[in-house]
Amino acid sequence: MSQSRLSSFLGLGIFACVVLACKFSATTANISSLKLGKDRTVSEQSNEFAPQDTVYGVATVSNVPDKVQVKGRLLIEEVEGQKTGPIPSLEDTVDLPGDGTATFTFTPPSAGWPKGKYKMEILLLTESGEQKDQEVAAFSVS
Repeated sequence: MSQSRLSSFLGLGIFACVVLACKFSATTANISSLKLGKDRTVSEQSNEFAPQDTVYGVATVSNVPDKVQVKGRLLIEEVEGQKTGPIPSLEDTVDLPGDGTATFTFTPPSAGWPKGKYKMEILLLTESGEQKDQEVAAFSVS
């Protein structure tokens, strides 16, 4: 019986060394909320915009043990004559030292946003580029 205890302790010790050597992180860093609106503070949430409206997104990030990057981008979901997916050049990244908020501002093109359905996608990334969380908020332009 003492042989099996010794084996268990040895196995547990090796596991602990491997975890420490890999700098294991059991972080629960996450995007706790994503709000869209028509003003920088998103005082009133909205998911409906006019063609000339600036689209603001405020992402709240929680349980962050170290520096992170919060990447925001707009995607076309359903717009007549447009290809679905990310809109080229409508992407921004905010560096945060820990918990906080990242604000994204997307201004319409000179002709206005084409009518249709869009998404704002927010990615939470570690300094090394590893994705920890993702949130998506849908909106429309009419």
